[in-house]
Amino acid sequence: MATVEAAIALGALVLVFAVVLGGLGAVLARIRCVDAAGEAARRAARDDLVGARGLAEGLPAGTDVEVVAEGDLVRVRVRVPPLGGALPGFRVSAEAVAAREPAVAGPTAAPADGAPDETDAGGEPGPEVPAVPRPAGPPEELPP
Repeated sequence: MATVEAAIALGALVLVFAVVLGGLGAVLARIRCVDAAGEAARRAARDDLVGARGLAEGLPAGTDVEVVAEGDLVRVRVRVPPLGGALPGFRVSAEAVAAREPAVAGPTAAPADGAPDETDAGGEPGPEVPAVPRPAGPPEELPP
């Protein structure tokens, strides 16, 4: 009689262990999904749509990356099958939104029109700006 009870307890223990591992796998998939969605949104905001969609290469097979531009915003949704797709129909997803960044400025070389830059007429740097004085004493602590 004791062996039957031990077998049932062992089976229940294995089942609980499998559920805990499955939950841990889903949490890890969610973390990876949130990170990938944030990175893809940053890349898409810089007009790097190929790089944003290319993030799916580093994620498990079956990952979907959806990039949608909505005016000045870029919305990215990443969907990942947890546990390598062992749970059919169950997908973990995350969404990130980023504001589109302005176009990148050209090179920061010397002005072509000969306009003066940050030096004065003699080619020397301009007057030094005095530093703002700090109050004496220990720094103040911020409230929690």
